[in-house]
Order: sequence, then C-alpha cells, then structure tokens
Amino acid sequence: MSRNGSWERRNYEVPDARLVQAERQIFRVFGDKVSIEDAAESVIKFGKSDTLSTGSLETVWTVGGNETYLTSNLIDTVSSSNTGDTQDIELQGSIISGSGVNTVLTPFSQTVTLDGQNKVPLATPLARANRMYNDGSVELLGRVLAYEDTAITGGIPTDVSKIHIDIPVGLQQSFKCATTIDDQTYLIYTGSFGSISLRQSAVVDYYLEVRNPGGVFRQQTAISSSSTSGPWQINQDPCLIIPPNSDIRFRVETGTNAAIAFAHFKGYVAKVIG
Repeated sequence: MSRNGSWERRNYEVPDARLVQAERQIFRVFGDKVSIEDAAESVIKFGKSDTLSTGSLETVWTVGGNETYLTSNLIDTVSSSNTGDTQDIELQGSIISGSGVNTVLTPFSQTVTLDGQNKVPLATPLARANRMYNDGSVELLGRVLAYEDTAITGGIPTDVSKIHIDIPVGLQQSFKCATTIDDQTYLIYTGSFGSISLRQSAVVDYYLEVRNPGGVFRQQTAISSSSTSGPWQINQDPCLIIPPNSDIRFRVETGTNAAIAFAHFKGYVAKVIG
C-alpha cells in the first residue's frame, strides 16, 4: 500500500501504472481524489464523417460540418425520415446549468417513441446529445434525428445547424466521435484509432480537441494519415486527463473532396470521491 498525501492506494485497485499515475496527477493538479474503481465505467466513442469538403475542419460525425454547442437546454425534438418508424429510441446526453467557468453538465438519458416523420417532443430537453440508438426490436428504416425544434421537410430539419445527432439510414446507432465529460467525473483518455474510407485515395489530418468550461476547443492530439498507409492507432501514455464539464471531439481536415474519415477514442471514467 502507498500514499499520495493522506490518500490510500491499494495495489489491486488499478493494476495499470499509467492509470494510477493519472489518478495521482488529478489529485496534484486539480485537488480532487478520484477512483476508477468506484466509477466502474469506461468510454468508447466512435464516429464516421460525412463526405468532407476541402480546406476546413469538420467533426467526425454523420451530420457533416460542425455542431453548434448550446448554452441552454434546447434539444427538444426527434423525428424520422420514414413514416414507418415507430420504434423506441434511447437518447443519451447532458442537461446544462450555470455558464462560463461555472458550467455544469449533468448526464441524462431518456427513451422516446418515434412517430414516423412527425415531431416528437422530448420529455426533458438537453444541451448535449452524445449517443442515440434503436432500443426496439425492429430495425429503423429512415434517418432519425434529434434537434432543436425547427421547420422540417419529410421529418428532416431544413436548418442543419439545429441538428445535434442522427442515426443514418440503414444503421441503428449514431456515429458521433464527440462526447461530454459530466460533473463530478474525469475522463482518463487512453487512446484513439482512425482510418480513411477506401472509396477514394485521400490524406486526412486528425485533431482531438477538448474544451474546458468557459474556454475554447484546444487541440490535444494531432496525427496525419492516408488511405494508402492504412489505419492508425495511438496508445496514450501518459494518459490525457479531461476534467469535469468539458466537451471532447475529433475533427479532421483534408485536401480531397468527398473523403470520408472514421475515428474513435477511449478511456476510463474516474469518479470524484473527495
């Protein structure tokens, strides 16, 4: 048994030395005692980009472009592009309170039943939509979207900036390589993976970006990859520590029109215990 100040550490709790070091670093830098063991939760986020344009950074998500991040709970509606979709959809996200450096993001999940192309209001509006998937026993036929209430055509918002997550046609789960670190938890980021669709030859630059409360998105990891070189993978050592109430996303840029990029990142949740 060893100690970090008055904080006891049992050898069997976290066998990976880099995770032990991450817990100690959180205590030294932020003053929070945390436990991966108590959280008993891991994070795996993956995404696929829309067809990319040249000369701009875009998020690895199927909506395309970049999400408009909200400072209030305005994500309040879901719908499908297919009239036959009446399945239950699980939507995981966060409720926001406070502002600036005092922003608090509280996790919240809810189930909503689709009504085809008609708008269905959420029981609890959200500020972040991190994951959405088909929770029913029948496959979805259309594209399913969660968005700020706005005009729609065929179940799809005409103002794309109001969309915060979607499930593409033919799939049953969202593909959004971005998430939120909620209040009272840290993410100990341990690695990431990326690749480029072989539909055409392309070179893509990847940037892992983190925004702390009251701040701007800053690049934390950068790597360049080509479709000919194959997939890339990073095993992060030392780990990257992402504090509570932060946003994290992967963005990419390319010089090849219509390139498609894939990315995922992973890590362990550390719960604040003192």
